[in-house]
Amino acid sequence: MNETVGYDRRIMATAKVAVVLLGATFVAACASSDGGAIKKFLSGENLGKNQSDNLTADFFRPVGYCPPVKIRGGTGALIIYERGHDSEPDFVEHQASITQTARECAPTADGLSIKLGIAGRVVAGPKGGPGNLTMPIRIVVSKESGGVLYSELYKMPVTIAPPNVSVDFSQVFQELAVPVAAQERDLIVYVGFDEGKAG
Repeated sequence: MNETVGYDRRIMATAKVAVVLLGATFVAACASSDGGAIKKFLSGENLGKNQSDNLTADFFRPVGYCPPVKIRGGTGALIIYERGHDSEPDFVEHQASITQTARECAPTADGLSIKLGIAGRVVAGPKGGPGNLTMPIRIVVSKESGGVLYSELYKMPVTIAPPNVSVDFSQVFQELAVPVAAQERDLIVYVGFDEGKAG
């Protein structure tokens, strides 16, 4: 019984020594590799020659404000009827819909510059077919609490090439200048087909 206990104690002692040696080796490795890397990072060496001198406050500034874009209710689709047959399904020439939007913003001296992109699809109806269309797109930037800051009507050309009877469209509207205070965060961008007729 005593010999067995002594044997077990010797095994445990040997294991403890091995763990201590392994831990010392690991710490030494960390000190020689990670420690050196951390010192280089803190000193700016990992940024490359002279790059650490170029880090200004702008590098740490969060991404600027960019208002959300919404398709105004009731303006996401446009139906074009044959003349004299408005609201008659059998006389639809074309139907267009806006399906996607995207935007980018940049601050300016006078407010905000917005780049807006839209995408959608035009389909020919019973009385339509290949041809050239002009889609009336209205873009409005307003305060959510009320007050229009920007409103513009754009005429966007779309071509359905034969033999197709439908086509996807996309358009980017560049640098929409919105006069607004730098701290303003109560904005929303509306996009949709204008109430006027397409050309």
